Amino acid sequence: MVKFKPALLFILFSAITFMAAAQTGYTVKFKINGLKDTTCLVAYYYSSGTYIRDTLKVDGSGRCVFKAPADLPKGLYVLAITDKIYFDFVVNNDYKFSMETTKADPANRMVIKDSPENELFYKYLGYNREKYNQIQEIEKAAKNAGNQKDSLKIYGDKVNALNKELIAFKLGIADKYPDSFTAFLINAMREPEVPEIPKLANGKPDSSFAYKYYKAHYWDGTNFTDDRLLRTPVFHNKLKKYFETMVVQNPDSVIREVDNLIEKSRPNQEMFKYMIWFSTYRYENPEFMGFDKVFIHLVDTYYISGQTTWISKTVNENIIKKANKIRPLLIGQVAPNMIMQDTNFNLVSMHSIDAGFLILLFWDPECGHCEKEIPVIKEFYDQNKEKYKLEIFAVCADTSMVKMKRSINKRKMNWINVNGPRTLTGDYHEQYDIISTPVIYILNDKKEIVAKRLPAEKISTFIENYIKVRSRKQ
Repeated sequence: MVKFKPALLFILFSAITFMAAAQTGYTVKFKINGLKDTTCLVAYYYSSGTYIRDTLKVDGSGRCVFKAPADLPKGLYVLAITDKIYFDFVVNNDYKFSMETTKADPANRMVIKDSPENELFYKYLGYNREKYNQIQEIEKAAKNAGNQKDSLKIYGDKVNALNKELIAFKLGIADKYPDSFTAFLINAMREPEVPEIPKLANGKPDSSFAYKYYKAHYWDGTNFTDDRLLRTPVFHNKLKKYFETMVVQNPDSVIREVDNLIEKSRPNQEMFKYMIWFSTYRYENPEFMGFDKVFIHLVDTYYISGQTTWISKTVNENIIKKANKIRPLLIGQVAPNMIMQDTNFNLVSMHSIDAGFLILLFWDPECGHCEKEIPVIKEFYDQNKEKYKLEIFAVCADTSMVKMKRSINKRKMNWINVNGPRTLTGDYHEQYDIISTPVIYILNDKKEIVAKRLPAEKISTFIENYIKVRSRKQ
C-alpha cells in the first residue's frame, strides 16, 4: 500500500480545493449596512472608463451576491451603490469571499472574509489614505505659515518623509506578496527613480541623462503579456503619458515606439488587441499635423496583413479604405492635381500654377467659419504675396457660379478662384478628404504638401518656420 506524506496530502488537497472553486466560478457576497430593497451595479475598469458587468438585487438586510463564471477576466471591479457611492474589489485568485461595509463610508468600514487578495488591497488603500491625509494637513499648515522659509523647509521635509514612507510601504508589499494583485498594481504604477546625474568629460552634468534614464526604465515592472492591466485605472493613463511626454513628437519616433509596445503585447491576445486599438484610435484623427502617417503605418502593418482577426471584415475594410483615402495626402506627398473652371469658365490646372507657396482653400459661400477665416487669409495674402511668391487656389463648394461670384466680390478674394463641382479631375471631397469647410492645405514650390488643415492665423508662423528649417538643411 502506497502512503503519502502529510505535507504532500495537504498540497494535493489544496490543489483539488482550488480547482473545484475555479470550476464553480466566483461568488462574492456583499452586505451594505444602511441599504435595503434596491439594486447595485457591478462594473469593471477598462482602459479609461468603467463598464457595467451585472446588476445585483439588494434584499431588506443590505445583502446581494455577485456570481460569475471562472473565466471572468481578472482585475479591479467596482460595486456601485449609487453614482457617487461605490467601492473597489479585486477579482483574482479568491473565488468565494464576502465583503461587509456601510453605505455611509464603504471604503473605511470594510470587513473582508476569505479573501487575502482584498484584505491586502484594502490595507494598501488604508495606508495610502492615512498618508494622504497627513500630507494634506501639513500642506494646509504650510499655507498658513506664509513665506517663512524655515517653516516651509520643515513642512517640505515632513512631506518628503511621508512620501518616502509611502514608497517603502508599497515596495514592501511588492516584495513580500509578489504574486498578489496589489503587488501587480503597485509595479504597474511604479515610477523610475533617476540616480545621481553623471558628469560629462568636460565636468558639466549630463543634461539629457535624466530623460534618457526615465524613458528607458518607464515600463520596468509592467508586464505587457498580462491583460489584468486593462482592468485597472492605471495602464491607459500611463500609456497616454508615455506618448505625450516621453516619446519624441515626430511620426517616425512614434511609429518605432508603437511597434515596440505592440510586439511586447503580442503573446497576450487581449493586450495585443488593446495596443492596436489604442494606437489606431490615437492616430486615426491625430491632434498634431502629420501624425496620420502613424495611422497609415498601423493599417499597412497590422490591418492589411490580416493580423486584426478579431475585427469584422466590414470594419477592417473600412479602416483600410480610410487609410488609402488619406495616403496621397501625407506630408511630403505631391498634392493630387485639380483641374476646375474659374469664374470666366476657363479650366485652370492647379499643378500649372507657378508659386513658391500655394495655398489650397476649400470654402463655401454659406459657411459661417469661412466668414471668419477668409479675411485673415486675405490680409496675409495681400501683405506677403510678393515676399513668399504666394498664390491661392480657392475651391468653392457651391454649384452656383452666380452665388460663388457674388461671395468672391463681397470678400474681395483677389486670387485664383475655381468651382469645385465643375472639375475634370474627379470629386475633390474624395481627393482631399473634405468633409466640412474651410480646409487649408499649403504646398511648396514642388507642389508637395507641407501643411494641412491649418487654421488661418497659423499660416504666417508656419511658412516662416518652414523657410528657416529649409534654409538650415541647404
